Amino acid sequence: MMLAKLFSWFGPGYPKVDLVLAKREYTPGEKVTGSFHLQGGLRQVKIHRLECDLVKKTPGRKPRFIQPVTTVLMNRELGSKAETEYPFHFLLPEELLEEADESSYHLQTKLVLKNDVETTDTDEIHIRMSSI
Repeated sequence: MMLAKLFSWFGPGYPKVDLVLAKREYTPGEKVTGSFHLQGGLRQVKIHRLECDLVKKTPGRKPRFIQPVTTVLMNRELGSKAETEYPFHFLLPEELLEEADESSYHLQTKLVLKNDVETTDTDEIHIRMSSI
């Protein structure tokens, strides 16, 4: 019984968020475009906000926050199995550093629901450094 209750809290019952980008490779200073796709879960839930941050991941280290990308405040209900889309765009910082390590850049998306329950999505973006 307890396992079933935990599964309902953290399992497929909650809505999903997916950031769909127009492409995967960008240069510093370039405009990144796409859309957030929200898909309802097993029951209607209240959405408080949608957040997206740019982070840098290096193997063996905690992800490093680079900058907030967007925060969309909401106070809306998302019905069971409902689907909706929100356009997305932002400018990559010009000052992204090229490093000789195995770091990668990611967009971390978070959908914050009632009672601060979160569902997340992480998308890697490839940053092509311009050769001078």
